[in-house]
Order: sequence, then C-alpha cells, then structure tokens
Amino acid sequence: MSETTERPLRPGGLAIRSGAVGSLVLVRLSGALDLATADDLADVLDTQLRTGRDIVLDCTGLDFMAVVGMSLMLGTHRAARAKGRRLIVVTGGNRAVLRPLSVTRVDVLLHLAASIDDACAELSGLAPGSRG
Repeated sequence: MSETTERPLRPGGLAIRSGAVGSLVLVRLSGALDLATADDLADVLDTQLRTGRDIVLDCTGLDFMAVVGMSLMLGTHRAARAKGRRLIVVTGGNRAVLRPLSVTRVDVLLHLAASIDDACAELSGLAPGSRG
C-alpha cells in the first residue's frame, strides 16, 4: 500500500488504515464502528472519494458495527456511483458486519465481497478465483 494514512485504535475506538493499491484505495477497519467513531471514517472516505479511485472497504477487523456505519457505507456507495466509481465492502464472513447488513437488507444495496482478492478481481472485471 502506498500513501498510507493510519489512525490508531483507542480503547473502544476504530483503527483506520488507508492507502492506494494500484488503481484503487484500500481502507481497512478494526475495532468498533459506532456513533463515536463514524466521523473519523467519514473523513477518510470523503478524502478517498476525492481521489477518483474505486474504494475497497475492508471490514473484516470490525468487532461491532452500529446503524451509523451502515448509513455511512450507503452514503459512500451512492457518492462513489455518482462519480462513476465503486465501493466494495469486504466482509470476510465477519458476523459483526454481516448480521446487521442482512437484518436491515442493506446487504442487497451494497457490493459485498468475501475477501480483498475477490473485491480486486471484481473491480478488474475478473471472476473471483480466476486470478493466479
């Protein structure tokens, strides 16, 4: 990852790592995405939207995600689409992310991927698993 920005994890907080990976931006999260931490992520996502790159949001490290996190994902998804870009949310089977997304049916509105490799393959137009 080049151009890496890192926000450290405070107890009960959210760690955010972001940077360019080729033609996309990878934003990795760990900790809790809630009302107290959503503004930090919103700032990072707004900055990354201005790069004009597709965004891969890796949520595999989240321990908790509140409704505000889903709202932020939807807003970023819509903003990216308006700019001709994509947001792909990587879940990695993380129940803390998948459960709220499925209960609220937000999962059908977002582009979800099981892994970063799957997200990158989707963005490059390749079927998951077809990369060497």
